Amino acid sequence: MKGLFLLLLAFYISAGASAQINFSSAYEQHPTLPKGILEAVSFTQTRMAVINDQTMSSCSGMPLPYGIMGLFENGNDYFVENGRLVESLSAISIEDQKSNPQNQVMAYAKAFVVLLENEMINENNSTLGRKIYSVLTQLSEIPDSGIVNLFARDAQVFEIFRFLNDQEKAIEFNFTVHSFDLRQIFGNANYKVLSAPKILLSESGIKNLNNDKYVISQQKSTQYGPAIWNPAPACNFSSRNGVAVSAITIHTIQGSYAGAISWSQNCSSSVSYHYVIRSSDGQITQMVDEANKAWHVGSENPYTIGYEHEGYVDNPVWYTEAMYNASADLSRDIVNSGYGIPALRTYYGASSATTQTLGGCTKIKGHQHYPNQTHTDPGINWNWEKYYRLINNNPTINTITASTDNFYDTGGASGNYADDERILWLFQPTNASSVTLNFSAFNIESGYDKLFIYDGASINSPLIGVYTGTNSPGVINSSGASLLVEFRSDCGTTGTGWSANMTSTSSDDQDPTTAIVSPSEWQTEDFNVSFNDADNIGVVGRYYLVADRDPVTTKWSSNGAYGFCNELFSWDGGSWNNVTGTYAVNNGVFEFTNTAEQNSNTYYTIEQDNTTAYLYEWNQTITSTLTNQRAGLHFFCDDPTLPNRGNSYFVFFRETDQKAQIYKVVDDVFSLKTNDDCVVSANTSYTYKVTYNPQSGWIKVYSNDLLVTQWQDIEPLQSGNSISLRSGGCSVNYDNIRVFRSRGSNANITIGPTAEMRYQSEGAIASGAIRSMVVDEIGNWSDGVSEIFLIDWTAPEIDFLHDGISADIDTIFSTTLQANWAGTDEHSAIDHYEVAIGTLPSLNNVLNWTNISLDQAFSHILSSPVYNQVYTISLRIVNGAGLESLFVSDGQRLVDETSLGLNNYNLSQISIYPNPAADFITIDGLKDNMQVQVYDANGKLISNYDSISSNTISVKEWSNGLYQLVIQQGSSFVVKKLVVE
Repeated sequence: MKGLFLLLLAFYISAGASAQINFSSAYEQHPTLPKGILEAVSFTQTRMAVINDQTMSSCSGMPLPYGIMGLFENGNDYFVENGRLVESLSAISIEDQKSNPQNQVMAYAKAFVVLLENEMINENNSTLGRKIYSVLTQLSEIPDSGIVNLFARDAQVFEIFRFLNDQEKAIEFNFTVHSFDLRQIFGNANYKVLSAPKILLSESGIKNLNNDKYVISQQKSTQYGPAIWNPAPACNFSSRNGVAVSAITIHTIQGSYAGAISWSQNCSSSVSYHYVIRSSDGQITQMVDEANKAWHVGSENPYTIGYEHEGYVDNPVWYTEAMYNASADLSRDIVNSGYGIPALRTYYGASSATTQTLGGCTKIKGHQHYPNQTHTDPGINWNWEKYYRLINNNPTINTITASTDNFYDTGGASGNYADDERILWLFQPTNASSVTLNFSAFNIESGYDKLFIYDGASINSPLIGVYTGTNSPGVINSSGASLLVEFRSDCGTTGTGWSANMTSTSSDDQDPTTAIVSPSEWQTEDFNVSFNDADNIGVVGRYYLVADRDPVTTKWSSNGAYGFCNELFSWDGGSWNNVTGTYAVNNGVFEFTNTAEQNSNTYYTIEQDNTTAYLYEWNQTITSTLTNQRAGLHFFCDDPTLPNRGNSYFVFFRETDQKAQIYKVVDDVFSLKTNDDCVVSANTSYTYKVTYNPQSGWIKVYSNDLLVTQWQDIEPLQSGNSISLRSGGCSVNYDNIRVFRSRGSNANITIGPTAEMRYQSEGAIASGAIRSMVVDEIGNWSDGVSEIFLIDWTAPEIDFLHDGISADIDTIFSTTLQANWAGTDEHSAIDHYEVAIGTLPSLNNVLNWTNISLDQAFSHILSSPVYNQVYTISLRIVNGAGLESLFVSDGQRLVDETSLGLNNYNLSQISIYPNPAADFITIDGLKDNMQVQVYDANGKLISNYDSISSNTISVKEWSNGLYQLVIQQGSSFVVKKLVVE
């Protein structure tokens, strides 16, 4: 915490001991010493930890500094031995410095002041910042030979100045923040490079990713001499000789970023590395092209890319978020560069302070993990799990929101998982308050493949456990609404994986609702019905049932050919077929009474296919108190006469064992699939629901609307022709057996003698019904909602339609037309009659259609009578369902009585036979001077006999139907009706 430094005293943990350092006394003794400079140097070089003789040496052979200020006594003939310079300037020997960290601080402070005062006297630099820059470079261990070393030294000094300008560091270490202009001190071009996230060293220069190039500042002292460009001297790297890159090696420098960059220039070191990564901000410098072999991991150099991370293995403060992120970004870039290094092959096991050889399967790992090694970096403080997650930072998460589910590895219920997997499952049921995973099987490669379970929604949630081999997680409970499971497999050897059942406790106590939107009151043809389903979190299962009844029996049932069942046992149960066992229907309940029977069987024929999902619902009560009592239901049976119904599923509820079970039957051999706890008490009625989806294979079983067991069949049955009741060793009652089909928000309902609704209503007695139920994501069920429907697909009928006021007439002598009739409709009754009059059948040119309510007689006075005209009455009958029928009278001819002569007597004696006729007719009483005209039913004249010598006429060529013969003598006539068959 920042407040730890406000008293100017600090405790720093070093490689082997702790030291109490008082920086303030150094500033008190040297007032010209810039405040914060000692802390900045110590933090940059050692993170304020004391480096001593026990500190582990670098894997690159780079010499170690000593003390809290990171000075060098021995530079291995390469680094400047700045400890000796400080010794001479401060008059505090290296031996005395090593004896006490406080002496190290005082010695460095004295040396810094001497050099700074010299800068002041000689006025070598114009600003304080440039003067401090000069002092820091003089006190640096980085040699000044070559542009890379100059860059490395600038990188070191740049870090110190950034510390001095950092507001948070000023608060933490109790100095006044500085505002040094780093662009002025280092030059604008070099500032861009020094502050860049990544730096490339190549033959063309030191550049950032924007191609800004590092240059030797013109303000540098001439003591540097001519710059020699040598970014990666050939003495320290070589060709891969055709060996493909296939791994990444993680190192810790055991030193500073600047020191590592400089050390790679030392041909005597015989070491190099492809990248160096800075602790404070994750800056990366590339030292060797990836195509070349850097020398960093001995015999394993030919196929690896190596990174050095700034810091010391024994001090975890060096491993900053910035460094981890930059290093992981670099690894992802290399993974995506086509070398064939899978990101999932990153080591993620425990950190170690020793060598720990890993197999070739692991491709991104530490120096300590390769064969033939003695160095143990990155060591005990490197967080491999963190690094693995950063490299694999975008995993696909499979989110499960259902309230219950079966959980398998990627091989499913029966297959093995695959190599190189990283799969995450987030169990987050909608509105759940807790989640439970119950593992029934577990077998993965021990030690190499692992299952991680987290108590929450991310991999940063508390880790419940890591499981491998056959160490099953057993039952896992979350503390909240989420549970995350992560599986990782290596490159070889797989297993059968696991099987588990996920359940959840719901915080949603709101049941969904459903409503049936009724269309018109009467249905006369196939119709569409809509449903309004609602829930606060979402409806996932929608089901409907179509039922019908014969108004004569008034007993509801369903047409099993359409996949519905509605058996309420309000009659003798004749739709069920008994195979084994003794049953009867008593008081509206279907009873099995033979307790000795171990496999009772009564089945109901109902077609089931894969075009829909199904809901099976029934009431069941075990009424005996024996041992091994069980009862349930088969569905999707294809041969219900066999002992186990051929191919089918069945659900059993066991009273003795208190279990709910799912079985699958194949070729009449059953196998148990689930065996879960369920309360089953004798003499207690339970409402059971079973849902089955032939597409997904999911079977879910509910007792009193609570999910009690479920199973997914990966090879689901696709058809069945019946359901069957099954019991064993008990007496049991069944009632209200219903089978629903799944639906959307609408359903089309068919009507007709062989359709879904098979019966027509009689008056107010409805003959059709629809029932609806829905379930939400949590498993909450709605109440069952039903609507009844009035059905009539038959148009009204007529008993007779007569011209005149009673019996049918053909001739009238007054201008008042009359008619009478009798219509019938046994289903929806007659609603009203409509009448029209025309000069031809079905015409309304004399009287337009007129509603006369339920009257069955009609008269109309002709306003413009036409004598000798035949007038026809058209009658439209409309029933209560809106169906109508049209009937037309055979017509009545208007005759002027004043024109009739004495011959009327002869005309009245005329008759026609046979009538109906097929071949010939005889007109009895016909005279030679009589004229015969023949009209069809539409009033069309088809034959005209002006003078007839024979009373026999052939009708063979006439169409079947009604005809009118007008027989005229002078001005008198008579009309006779004739039917031709």
